[in-house]
Formats: sequence, structure tokens, C-alpha cells
Amino acid sequence: MKITIKRTWWGQLAVIGLIVTAVWISLVSDSIFNTSPTPFILLLPFVWGCFKGNFHILDSDPALITPKNIMLLIWFHKFIVIPIELLLVGNKILPTYYDNQTILTEVSIYIVSFVSFLWGWEFKSKGIKIPTFHSPNLTNTLIFIYLTISITSLIILYGSLQKYIEGSFFSYVTQEILEHHSGSPLGLIANLGQKFWPFGIMLLWYKTTPTSRPQPSLFTFVFWLPLCMMGILSSNRSNMLYPLLAFMSILGAQWKVRYKWKILLVIELGILILFFFGYIRVQPFLDFQSIETLFKHYVEDTDYVWFAHQLYLGSPYQITPLLHIPPPSSTLLASLLDPVPVMGKDFREQSGPYIYNLSFHNYTYVSQDKVIPVAGELFFNGGYLLVFVGHFIFGRGCRWLNHAFQQTLSINPIVSACFFYLMLLFSATLLLSLSVLVQFFLYNALPALLIIAVNWLQIRKAS
Repeated sequence: MKITIKRTWWGQLAVIGLIVTAVWISLVSDSIFNTSPTPFILLLPFVWGCFKGNFHILDSDPALITPKNIMLLIWFHKFIVIPIELLLVGNKILPTYYDNQTILTEVSIYIVSFVSFLWGWEFKSKGIKIPTFHSPNLTNTLIFIYLTISITSLIILYGSLQKYIEGSFFSYVTQEILEHHSGSPLGLIANLGQKFWPFGIMLLWYKTTPTSRPQPSLFTFVFWLPLCMMGILSSNRSNMLYPLLAFMSILGAQWKVRYKWKILLVIELGILILFFFGYIRVQPFLDFQSIETLFKHYVEDTDYVWFAHQLYLGSPYQITPLLHIPPPSSTLLASLLDPVPVMGKDFREQSGPYIYNLSFHNYTYVSQDKVIPVAGELFFNGGYLLVFVGHFIFGRGCRWLNHAFQQTLSINPIVSACFFYLMLLFSATLLLSLSVLVQFFLYNALPALLIIAVNWLQIRKAS
């Protein structure tokens, strides 16, 4: 493993800041007389600065939408955006007081997970082998099958396309559909089939686009992205966002931005819009006036905005509940089996999400609406060692998917988009939970895996 070093003035400043903060913590911070979390939170941006300013491993790709840039964006929020937010507006997830030892443990878990992830990313990166995919031999039949499966699935789930368009955004409609098709094999198949739509559109785009594939025009985005969106409307934001990002990764493969900090501002605005969608999806109905009222309330309710930002983008305080309850023998197997249909019911009460929500709400009966962070669950089960090993594996997995995306992009963009999509699902290891990771691969990954399999069989036949 070869790590290349660079020298920047702010990287050296970050090293100095990290040393000064460590001395500050050792000399001044006392769990009884000094309860300020400031020096502990400051460790995170200084650690990021040490790596970003002194090593090339955190350099972004020239192209804007790539798996590595998505990975960097996730860690950037964990180590820069969220800590600065905590220092400015405070902790909005768990305002209950906890001592400095708890905060130090949470920050230490973050640092260990970050360092081990980067080690996994760089470890033997030159030896990664990906099958050489050929230019896809797509048929109209494959496109027809994907689009037909998705449209049929929508009709089975919602009753008609009109009901799908009118109700797919609302959580109560989704809940009713899940209850109506609970235990039904047809409902399960239809739920899987809905995910075929965006990949059918990608296949159609590839079939109708010139072989030379010039830099896409604005019309390309305006036409194809809404067309892709039409079949993935959902109250679940990831069901819409992930396919769109995967499609954009090949539509804008040549899209390079010199000053990425401007894009960061746009991304932060987009994140706030996604949080507003959380307001919309719980409404019984919508009209223009109610949207205007909801948006006004959303803008005024700053506590919700900060809470959602810290909850979904990874505040270290998410780990807090797990540090104050005695761990069982293990939750890992139960967490992995919990989302599995039928089988999962027997493991639910031993799973990480159940125990986490129980500790989070301190209620006898809880709904599993809080996602247990993966780093927290690994620490809960095996301490820092399991956090290190787990994130080393996650780093290896993300690097493999990033390499697969880059290697296939110019030859077979559809397969490349599938690898990008799988990387987004795999990012549940950094943003969500092990149970959500399994859920993603059970219910969302099939269309992408099938395309990869079909193209892999093409390689086998040619060899």
C-alpha cells in the first residue's frame, strides 16, 4: 500500500490544531468541572484537515458524479459540516446531558471508523481485478421486459397508474399498500418489480443515443431525468434519489467542475429540499396553498431542520444511546436477518434497530423509526476492534465498486451505472444501518444485478 503525500499550508495548520486540541483535552477538560463538548467536537474537522491537506487519498475525482466523490461527500459531512453545526447550534438529536467521556468515545469511534475505511480503500488498490465488460449487445426485448415489469408492478401495487401518480408520495398510502400486500408473494414481486423502471429508461437512453456519445446537452437532462422519475415516485427518498444519481453519473460522465465548493452549496440546498419532502409525505392530501403553508412552517421550524440534518447525515450523538445500555451477546446476526421476509420476525427483538429504538425512546413499545448507525452497532458488539475491521471491509467494498465504475464507464455505461447504484446502496454502511443495507439489497438491487449478470454472461460466451 503506497500513500502519496502532499504539502499544503492548511494541512500543516490542521496538524497543529489537532495537537493543540489534544493538549487542551488532556489539560483542561474534566468530566465534572468542564462539561463543554467543544474540544472533542473540534477533533473531527482537524482529523479531516490532516488527511485532506497532507495526503492525496482524499482528492476528489475530476468528474463531478463518481462513487469516490459520493464517499468523500459523506465523510465531509460527518467530519466538517455536522461538527461545525454542533458547535454553532448545538446537539438537536439528544439534548439530554451526557458527560465528556461519552462524547470522547463517540468522537473516537468516528475517527477509528474513518481511518480504517481509508486504509481499506487504499489497501492493495492496484491489485483490484474487474471483468472486462464488452460494449452491451442490447435488444429491444430487454428494454421491453424491464419497462413492462415496472408498469405491471405499479398497477398491482396501486390499482391503477392514476392512483400511483396521486398517492405515491404519501407515507399513509405506502403503509396501506404494505399492509394490503403483507405476506403476499405477488405483492413482494411487485415491490421488487417497481425498481426496474429507471434501468429500463437507462437502457432505452443507451439504445437511442449516438455511439459517439458527445457531451450531453441541457435537453438530455431535462428530457431523460423526468422520464426516469415518472416510474419511481415514492414516499421513500432513497428510492427516487439513488436511481437518478446513477443515471446522472453516466449522463454527465464528462461533466467536470473546477470549483467544487460551489457545487457543495447547491448540494446543501438540495438536502434541505429533501428534508422538506419529509413534511410533504406525511400529509393526507396536498394542494398549492397547503404546500405554501407547509414550506413556511418548515422554514420557521429551524429545530426540525437541524435535527434532520444531524440525524440523516451522521452526528456522533447518534451513538449516545448505545453507550448507556448493557449489550446483549450480539445483535449483528439479528440485524442482518431482520429485514428478510417471514424469517426476520423471529429475530426482530434481538436486532440492533429494536434495541436502539428502545434505548432512544426509553419506551416499552417503540416504532423502529430511528436508524442505528453502523459504527455504533459495531462498537456495541465488539468495541473499537470490530469498528476497525468492519470499516476496513467497507472501505475495500467501496473501492472495488468505484474501480468497477471507472473501468466500465467508457466501454459499457449501463453496467457502470449499475455499479454506481450498488455503491449508493452499499453506502448504507456509512449513513444508515446493517438492516437497511440488507433491505436495500433484497428489494432494490435486483435490476442492477441482473444487468451486470447478463453482461457478464456475454463475456463468458465470448471467451
